Amino acid sequence: MKEKFVGIEKLSLVDYEGKLACTLFTSGCNFKCVFCHNSSLVMNNNQIQEIEDEEIFQYLEKRKKQLDAVVITGGEPTLMTTLKEKIIKIKQLGYLIKLDTNGTNPNIIKELYEEKLIDYIAMDVKIGVTKYPLITDIKNINLDNIKQSINYIINNIENYEFRTTLVNNYHEEEDIIDLGELLKGAKKLYLQVFIDNGNCIKQGLSKVEKSKALVYKDILSEYINQVNLRNYE
Repeated sequence: MKEKFVGIEKLSLVDYEGKLACTLFTSGCNFKCVFCHNSSLVMNNNQIQEIEDEEIFQYLEKRKKQLDAVVITGGEPTLMTTLKEKIIKIKQLGYLIKLDTNGTNPNIIKELYEEKLIDYIAMDVKIGVTKYPLITDIKNINLDNIKQSINYIINNIENYEFRTTLVNNYHEEEDIIDLGELLKGAKKLYLQVFIDNGNCIKQGLSKVEKSKALVYKDILSEYINQVNLRNYE
């Protein structure tokens, strides 16, 4: 896990809804999800060039009157041991913080939120519990940590979303019911279209068609208050 950011999108209109944001990328992940399109970040490639903190903070200082927020994504940001330290510096510049996470480190989520260091959290929930090891390629996955993060977010965090990327041959109707049980009582879930950008960990995957995604949306609406499709045309 690199302790510096390895990517920056200086202006994003889509990563933090309703906000002008700068998106920062970490490298390294404790999952190897088959559909991940950031495979170079997940694999923690030693050839990835790190960005010096000074360069990032200079940019954020310069743009603090134009930008509203900073989105921290990955990889899996909670693996970065200096994450809290970096967030504190960003917050001192007056930015809102959105954190993207896979939920494997519930204690870090709790610490950051309770110290008012994150304003919005987006947790990727890959699938129902039955197929989590299959989709993440982690046989001995700690599902208790996933469940703890979900429960903490639902019961404590005001501004959040869960999101699931729908992949053909992995997300079947029984998995969607399983997902609904896992997220029961949640405020918001986005069902995201899978896009093969050629850099996925596993090749040959395909999206779930919109007609089926709409069926899944109806099923999940029995468990979750608001279910939306994302990037489906």
